[in-house]
Amino acid sequence: MREQNLQYVLDWIAIQELAVEYGQAIDYGQDTGDWSRWSNVFTPEVTADYTRFMGTELLTLTREQMPQVAKAGLRSFKRVQHATAMSVGIQFKSDTQAEVMSYAEVAHYFPLGGIQQEWTIIARYTFSVEKTPGGWKIRKVLLDPIHYRGNMLGLELVQGKQLV
Repeated sequence: MREQNLQYVLDWIAIQELAVEYGQAIDYGQDTGDWSRWSNVFTPEVTADYTRFMGTELLTLTREQMPQVAKAGLRSFKRVQHATAMSVGIQFKSDTQAEVMSYAEVAHYFPLGGIQQEWTIIARYTFSVEKTPGGWKIRKVLLDPIHYRGNMLGLELVQGKQLV
């Protein structure tokens, strides 16, 4: 068990902010085309486990490659909004490593026949994070879907279906 001192509290806050930044940086990248903010949440090498969500294989990528994963999954959506819970569970493994569990409700918006559609996923993110010279960063991400609502075509779009 890690000693609960001022550094513990500062690390706890930084990790909570990192979990929120993961989602907000995706939204920012989708809105602006600038994905550098999202790349910055990761360690130089990242394990991305979206197998339960997208049906893809486990990926090991560089942080610079991670935006390609997001762009591919979001290409059909005009806007995305990650509402990440601030009740982030953190279990410190050491002074420089922790496991993090965070819940998010992510709304995806897309037009269909001139009518705005919404598809939302309720998900649990599990992050393995490590403290680097640049602050806390995500080394591994697991996205575990809990519930979907709205137009289920959204799930098919994430998984690669394209509208003609």
